Formats: sequence, structure tokens, C-alpha cells
Amino acid sequence: MKKLLLTASALVLGMSISTAANADCNGIYLGLRAGGVKHDYSKSSSFNMKGLDEKKFMMSGAIGYRYNYWRTELEYVWRDRNKWEKSTGTGGSNRLGFKSYSYMWNNYIDFAPYYWISPYVSGGLGFTKMKYTAVAETAFGPIDQTSWFNNTPTKFTWSLGGGLTVKVTNRFNVDAGYRYYDMGNIHKMGVHAHEIYGGIRYVF
Repeated sequence: MKKLLLTASALVLGMSISTAANADCNGIYLGLRAGGVKHDYSKSSSFNMKGLDEKKFMMSGAIGYRYNYWRTELEYVWRDRNKWEKSTGTGGSNRLGFKSYSYMWNNYIDFAPYYWISPYVSGGLGFTKMKYTAVAETAFGPIDQTSWFNNTPTKFTWSLGGGLTVKVTNRFNVDAGYRYYDMGNIHKMGVHAHEIYGGIRYVF
């Protein structure tokens, strides 16, 4: 009977510690992410945007809430400006510029949130503010062509992604992942982005 009581007590104590540790993972968190982003532009437009497909720096900040296997958050994503210039060979040049930043509502499913390493998937909805500039400079001076396009549209955006989380402590986590964005159209030209990032999260 004593052995049985000791075993039962140990099990209850273990379950209590496990429950406390699990609960310690839940709550409001802040997250910071940074990485690289590459924009893609569909060929639905006759205007050539291939010069703006270089990888650029991105960073973001998020505030969210975690409960067991589920996370939800609001995130602001900033991306560095993408520039391209090409000489026309007649004393002039063509210059393009593109910049975007997004406000997203993201949701995550953590498949193993109480283990040291956990895979996750994510999906997000929001909107993106884009700024596009096009200037053709001739031997007689620049000609601003942005009037041909909607220069600063705000478009509905959705994202899908996934990655891995490393649990440093119950409250401190390190993430690494990938996200795909569909940012809508500029002048019948679809804008997409591929993002690879690393980040940290802390649960309060």
C-alpha cells in the first residue's frame, strides 16, 4: 500500500509539474523576425519588372497570444526598397523602384509545442501598402511615368508558411521559417513574395 501511495503521489506530482510547465508556455507574447524577401511579378503586364526581383532585407514585429497548440497574432512587416536602373544607350536611363509593407493577422498551429523542437504551419490575412515608381530619363531630362500606374495602392494580402520552433525555455522560443505572400495586383500585374526568416518570441 505504501508503494502504491508513493507511486500515485509521484504521478500526481509529475502531472502537476508538467501542467505548470505547459501553462507557463501560454499567454501574451512579443515576437521579432528578420530575414530575406524576394518579390515576383506576374507576366500579365506588358511592363518589364524583372529588374526588381533581387532579394532584400525584411523585418517585422508581432504581438500575439498562445494557447496550447494554437497561436494568433498581429504583425507589421517592413521590407527594404528594391531599385533597378538600366541605361538606354542614348544618354538616358530607365529607373524602377518598388517598396511594400504589410499589416497581417496570422494564425499558427504548433504540432509539438511542449517539446524542444516543434514544426508549425501558418496562415495570414491582411493588407499591403505598395509604392511603385517608374522614371525614364532622356538626354533632355527625366520623365516621370508613375502616372501610368496606381502609384501607392493598398491591396488585400494572404500568406501561407511553415517552419520550426526551438524552445530555449518555456517562455523563450526561436523560430525559423518560410512564408509565401500574394499581395494583389498593380496595373494588372500580380505581386508575390517569398520570405525566409528567423525570429524570437517571448511569452509574458
